[in-house]
Parts: sequence; C-alpha cells; structure tokens
Amino acid sequence: MIPPARGSICAFGKGYIVGQALPNAATNTRVVGILDAFSTRLKGALVWPDRVAIYLGAAALVVLMGLTVCDVILRNLFSIVVPGGMEMTGLMTILVTLSALSVVEIARNHVQVDLLLRVMPDFVRLPTLAGGLLLALGVMVITTVRMFVQVRYLQSNHIVTGVLGLPEWPFVVAAAVFVLLFALALLANFLSALGAVVKVQDWRAVLVFAIWVALVAVLLYLSLSASGLPFELSRNMRGILSISLCFILIFLGVHVAASMALTAVMGMSLLITPNASLTSLGTTTIDVVSDQTWSVVPLFTWMGLIVVASGFAEQLYRSAYRWIGHLPGGLASASTVACAGLSSIVGDTLSGVYSMGSIALPQMRSYGYDMKLATASIACAATIGVMIPPSLAFIVYGMITEVSIGKLFLAGVIPGLLFALLLIGLITVRAILNPSLAPRGEKSSWKERVESSFGTWPVLALILLVLGGIYSGLVTPNEAAGMGVFGALLISILMRRLTLAAFWQSIVQTLRLTAAIIVIFMFAAAFSRFIAISGLTQQLADLVIAMQLGKYQIVIAILLFYVVIGMFMNALPALVLTVPLFFPIAMSAGFDPVWFGVLVVIMVELGVVTPPIGVNVFAIAAIARDVPMYDIFRGVLPFWIAYLVLIAFIVVFPQICLFLPSLM
Repeated sequence: MIPPARGSICAFGKGYIVGQALPNAATNTRVVGILDAFSTRLKGALVWPDRVAIYLGAAALVVLMGLTVCDVILRNLFSIVVPGGMEMTGLMTILVTLSALSVVEIARNHVQVDLLLRVMPDFVRLPTLAGGLLLALGVMVITTVRMFVQVRYLQSNHIVTGVLGLPEWPFVVAAAVFVLLFALALLANFLSALGAVVKVQDWRAVLVFAIWVALVAVLLYLSLSASGLPFELSRNMRGILSISLCFILIFLGVHVAASMALTAVMGMSLLITPNASLTSLGTTTIDVVSDQTWSVVPLFTWMGLIVVASGFAEQLYRSAYRWIGHLPGGLASASTVACAGLSSIVGDTLSGVYSMGSIALPQMRSYGYDMKLATASIACAATIGVMIPPSLAFIVYGMITEVSIGKLFLAGVIPGLLFALLLIGLITVRAILNPSLAPRGEKSSWKERVESSFGTWPVLALILLVLGGIYSGLVTPNEAAGMGVFGALLISILMRRLTLAAFWQSIVQTLRLTAAIIVIFMFAAAFSRFIAISGLTQQLADLVIAMQLGKYQIVIAILLFYVVIGMFMNALPALVLTVPLFFPIAMSAGFDPVWFGVLVVIMVELGVVTPPIGVNVFAIAAIARDVPMYDIFRGVLPFWIAYLVLIAFIVVFPQICLFLPSLM
C-alpha cells in the first residue's frame, strides 16, 4: 500500500480526503473566480438581447390589447369583424408570454418549491441547487432544439395563418430564441451555483454534485433513448415512476416547468417512443403559447397592475376604513373589504398582499394592533381574490378541464363574498373578546363616508365593465380583459394618476409575471398528454369507484390531499399537477365540474397561508420585517375556522356555487 502524501491526511470537510489531496484554497479561489467571471460575462452579454426581447413583448402586449378592444367595439357597435383578429392575437400571445423568460431567470423568480432547500446543510443545498439548474438547462436545450425543428417544418411546408396568410415560422423562431435566452440564463446561474459548490471546499458537496450530474445524465439519456432502461417495467409502473419523479424533482427545488417537461418527455419516451415524445414536446409547447385564450393572463395581470400603480387600491382601503374602521377590529376588517375589491380586479393574491400590506399595516401598527392579527388578516384576506372574478386560478382550472370560465367566475362570487363576511365576523368576535388585539379606529361622519365612496368609482367601473361584459354575453373573458386594460388606462390617464415611468413598469412587470406563469402551462400541456397516455387517471377513477366510497368520503379524501399538497406547493403548480389526476375521479363520482372547481381553487389557496410554504405569509413577512414569520403563522391559524366553515357550507349547500351559473 502506498502511503499518502505528506500533509494529505486531514479531517473530512476541510478540503482533503484520506489518501488524496484535493485542490488547495488558492486553486479553489481561482476556480471560483473563473466560474463567477464566466457567469458575470454571460449575464452581461444577455442584457441587450433581454432588453430587445422585453421591447418586443411590450409592443406585442400593446398590440394585443388594441386588437382586442378594436374587435369588441367594431363587432358590437358596427357588426364588423377584424379580419384575422383571433390569429393575430395568438401570434402576439407568443411574444407576450415568452419574452421575459430570461429576465425572470436572471432574477431567480421562476416558480420552484424551495422547502427542502431551506433546511438542507450547505454541503447538500448548494450542489442540489446547481444540479437542479443543470437539469433545467438540459431540458431547455432540448426544448430549444425541438422548437427549431418545428420552425423548419413550418418553413419547408409554407404553413401560413388561415385568414391573413401570415407565415407562422417567424413567430416560432422568436419563441425558440426566447427559450434559448432562458437556457443561457440558466447556464449563467448554474455557473454561479457551481462556484458556490467549489467555494465551500467540502468533499461531501463535490460528491453530492457528482451524484446530481450522474442523475441528470441518466434522466436525459432515458428521455432520448427508451431502450436504455436496463430492466423491464410494466406500462403502469413506468407511468407511476415518471409521475413520482416529477414530484420528487419539484420538492428538490428544480424549476416546476422543467420538472414537468422532463417527466413528460421521459414518460412518453418510455411509454411510446423517444421520437414521438420529442415531437410532442415541440408541438404542444407552441400550441399552448399561440392559443389566443391565454391572452387573458397577461391582460388581466396588466389591468391589475395599472389599478395598483394609479393609487385606486389605496382609495378603496380609505373608503372601507371610513365605513367600518370604528368597529371592533375595524382596520383589519377594512383591509379585508379592500382586499376583496382589489383582488376582484387583480385576480392574484400576492398583489393584494403587497398593496394592502403597505397601506394598512402602518395604520394598524399606529393604533396598537396585535401584529399577529394584523399580518394574518391581510395574508388571509388576499385569498378572496381567487374566488371573486376575474381569478387566474379559475382561468387555469377552466383551461385544464375545458369548463366554462364564465360559469366558474360566476360560481366564485357568492363564496367569495361569504368568505369576506366570515373573515370580518371572525375578526370582530376576536376583537370583542379581547379589545387589546384590535383597538377601534375613529368614527367617521356620514359625509366623510359618502365622499370616500365616490373615490372608489374607478374600481367599480372596471368591475362593471369586465364582469358586465362577460355575463351579458357581449365579450369573452379574454376580450373583457382587454377592455379592462383599456378602461384602466383611460381612467388613470384622464385622472392624471399614471406616470409614464409607472406605465412602463406595469408593462415590464406584466411580462415578467406572465412568463413565470405561462412557462409552467407550456410544459403542463405535454405533462397532461403524458398522463392521458399513461391511462393512470382512468385506472385511479376505476379504483375509487370499485371501493364504493360515498360522495362525501371522496370529497373529504380529495380535500385532505389538497391540504397536504398545499403545505408544500404554491397554488398554480398544485392545480396543474393535481387537476388532471382528480378531475376524472370527480366526474366519475358524479360531481358538478363547476362546483368541484370552486372547491379545488379554495383548497389550493388555503395552502398559500399554510406552513411551511405559505407564500402569502412570506410576502407579508417581507413587508413587516419586525414580525417573526412564526408569529404570522400563529396568527393565521384562527382564520382556518373561516376556511373550514366556507368549505362545509359549499359541500353541504352546493347551490352557493351553482345558483348564479345556472342563470347563464
């Protein structure tokens, strides 16, 4: 046995291992410097392409809104249809939804579940983060290649749009370039993460990263070559393992979109052929982002951001405060009312948290409110936005299940208002039992109340414009979104409430939020196709039916599952992953699809205030930095009573959801 070199025997974790000397600190420093330099240069090289992409996306967003408004006005007033309006909307949607992918990645704002990453020691967390980025990079490179293959197919076959005869391939080229920029941004972040692995100078970190590299190589190989599987597995087992892998990757912090893409490609490769799998990846991704129905997401998001930037949200809170601020817990109740009104425009919970948190928290603090109650009331009240239309969660559910989005919007109105009343009632009761929790505010005169109500007319006008258009049958949801943006811009400009800088910032933020959302559904289509091909959903439905469970037992089982999944996953990814599995079971059990949609959306939103994920809690904690997150979660727990009562009402009295849709 050859003795180890002098000085090579050292304690584990200090940069050496028995019998072998690893690079010394100076070498590690040089390697880290090289990796960081490459990462910095690559990010710098992406600045101009990303800026051009944002400009293209911004122009497409404005054109998208203009096309929608022109089509609605000309059709309803002059019975004139804009030639090729729908196909132009679809082409613009490609540019809008994907243009900010790279920008979002550079800022590390793509949706991922970092629960396990938070509790891992550095020697596991850092290589796991790097390995996840490497896997996402591989997936996006494959996606880029398949998109360019699709470009070649469209170009060689001279495929054009049906009405205007526009060639489709230039827009698909733009989509491929945007995904390529996304891949380069992933590479830049991967190099930076790899530098962090080297910097810790721990052989265990190197070992974990080596395991990740091997895992990535195996998964990508199986995705491209199904024959590489060294043992035989049944069709059902291949499907189960693929779906399980998706959840494992997501919980390990891999991008949600990349996890679903890899699962779909590998799963279909194992179930059919690699060629069919890759072809499906190229076609489904383009089909999703060119679907004009998805224009509803950026348009509603833009409308909400304009409302917030114009200060209408603050006016809404001031009015609610004038009316009920003097009651026990009145300031917290006022923020609940304002959240309900704001969320009905924004359609997103986080916007409600940030807006109401910055407006209401300082005032509640000045009145001596218990900050557990103050922060928790805002975090929970913001979830009203998923029930009162327009709701992104209902849009996503409707797109996945092909249930009428208009009916889903209507179905959420009464539950949303009921939930607001339950929250206000709970706050009031707690304030009466313990006045020190939530002291009363000053009482306003009737004149002040009426005058403050007049200031809310922009929000009320937009609600009437959007919901009135949908329920009158004059416009579709995405057309209503376009009209809502136009109305919000017109009102804010006439009132001189929107600066040019705020206008541009609303566009950029819309593109970023849209990219982070749509990239998930871009790959969710391939994931849903894989689930359908696997046949697991039907088998699961047959198994549930064979067990002869009662309807309430099935509902309770599904709801309990959503409580668990909501503890670890954000709302939209939870919808994408679970609805394709549970929807067939619900339909086989005879549930109404609209009623089931309301229940599912409420349950996934319960997760945003449930530990340990609780994205609303994290958001409010970022505003109230002096309030420990543990205290906010403790403050949320009593509000679970309102959620449970609401769910019980909906289960026992389904007409709470179904009455308004039945009138359509």
